[in-house]
Amino acid sequence: MSDAEEPTITATAPFDNPDGDIILRSTTDRVDFHTFKFILSLMSPVFKDKFKLPQDGLKSGASSVPIIPVAESSATLESLLLFYYPAATPKAFGTFYDAVDVMKAAKKYDMQVVLRRTVDLVIAQFLPDRVLELYALFCQLGWQDYAQIAATQALEIKDLGRPSHMFNGMRNITAFDYHRLLAYHQECGVAAQEVGGSLLSGGHHRNLMCAGPLCFRTKAGPIPWLKAYLDESGKELLIRPCESTLLESASYIHATIKAIEDAKCYNCKYKLIEGIAGFRALYIAQVKEAIAKVKLADAD
Repeated sequence: MSDAEEPTITATAPFDNPDGDIILRSTTDRVDFHTFKFILSLMSPVFKDKFKLPQDGLKSGASSVPIIPVAESSATLESLLLFYYPAATPKAFGTFYDAVDVMKAAKKYDMQVVLRRTVDLVIAQFLPDRVLELYALFCQLGWQDYAQIAATQALEIKDLGRPSHMFNGMRNITAFDYHRLLAYHQECGVAAQEVGGSLLSGGHHRNLMCAGPLCFRTKAGPIPWLKAYLDESGKELLIRPCESTLLESASYIHATIKAIEDAKCYNCKYKLIEGIAGFRALYIAQVKEAIAKVKLADAD
């Protein structure tokens, strides 16, 4: 049986319009998408150029509408078209690999608008859980800006680079791209760790105590419990340079308890809990600022 004689089914709305002047046929599962050359030409310069050629290939039976066979599955094709089709609403991806197929198809057909919309949805839906696979995919597709987004999210991973962090996309990534990710992670860790020292040298600790005579003596130099907190949290930031590290660190609780125990006056005891929280907020802000200055190295 020839390709034209094999049975096909028609896609669901809005791709079942009998007024369509072109049919995209998924050769994977024999589903026909009735659509319009004008829409496809706006979506894709690849299709626009294809329509300039004589349409003397497959045609549908009664209407003689030209048929263009495509290798993508009907699920991929439907998702791809919904990202651009008038009055259509894109659906959430069923799986991460469904999203990968759509992104690769959008790149294949040079659908730049669809690519941007697809990647935005993929990041919103999968970034926290699939960060390394997304980094690998973005590197593979040459998308530096999106690779930067994934690399920044990967700062949440403690001790990145150990064998336990094997991921599926690693088979599709170059050694150089993986090196870029590890180098970025390390440089962010160093930058984050250095924030603690700058906070101490900047004298921010003085705001944690009152102006009473009992506390005046300790204002001149580093407070032991604060220095211990910054040292310990700095080590944690070195291997996991992100806001979550400071929010989840047990060293913050230990520092708060030690600070209250060591307070030399009652005013400080009441002031310290709020003061330490404010200090941590400043710490977090400066760590985020330091990390933002570090950039993933270019792939070139």
